[in-house]
Amino acid sequence: MSILIMILCAAAIIALVRYGLVRGLDQLAGALKWSPKVRGQATGYATSSPEFVALVAAGLAGVWEAGLWNIAASNLINAGLMCAAVLRYGQVRELFNRRFLDEIGFAGLGIAAPLLLMQAGLDESWLVVPLLLGAFVVYQIVDRRMNASPPVLADEAVGSLPLGLILMVTALALIAVVGIFLGDATKGVVEQMGLHPAVAGWILGVMTSLPEVVTFFAVYATSRKAGKEHLLEDTQEVLDNLAASNMANTGVVYPVGLAIYLLVSAA
Repeated sequence: MSILIMILCAAAIIALVRYGLVRGLDQLAGALKWSPKVRGQATGYATSSPEFVALVAAGLAGVWEAGLWNIAASNLINAGLMCAAVLRYGQVRELFNRRFLDEIGFAGLGIAAPLLLMQAGLDESWLVVPLLLGAFVVYQIVDRRMNASPPVLADEAVGSLPLGLILMVTALALIAVVGIFLGDATKGVVEQMGLHPAVAGWILGVMTSLPEVVTFFAVYATSRKAGKEHLLEDTQEVLDNLAASNMANTGVVYPVGLAIYLLVSAA
């Protein structure tokens, strides 16, 4: 029963992200005429909200390892899903453009960091908090310096700022509520079913990565429909989505979730 509740909670969070948070961002992006790069990064941050909820919920429920494996698994799966979208739409050659080196590098760092910290037994150390938050700041600085040229803006403003904000705030509130049930269900899966926390984490990782697969494929599908394939803007958006999602998971979700977990545990 616990695993069913866990899957249903994860599915509910994914639906709220896809049809609430991401749609709200679409409205904001259209109203504010965001460039493909800004849009991709914003989507990446938004689709990291399920990982944050899962990590905090698992940690507060006493199964921190499951939540952390959700981060590690999700980052790996995100990269695999991005590669699948690239292969599906024949954009492999575009990945080798030099302008994408920083996005690919930071996406890889997001994958490697939690795995290395777990291997070294430092995943629950207070030192991780400033270290990873600092890495996220470096990502922001490097990204801005390597992409200092004026961004390509959308052709016209098509979106509603008030509607976007309403959708996003409502979705975030509901995601937080569902997260309470997700944590209890994850604890039940680990304790009652005898699953290793890493296995529970991978189950969560698969579920919380579904918003990314939707957005990766949607970007290329929209580009193909508009006749703008191979112009790099679509690959720019997808790679920024991947890099932002992985770095948000590792550089923000992980250290903030760890800080909450350690503070509550010490109380």
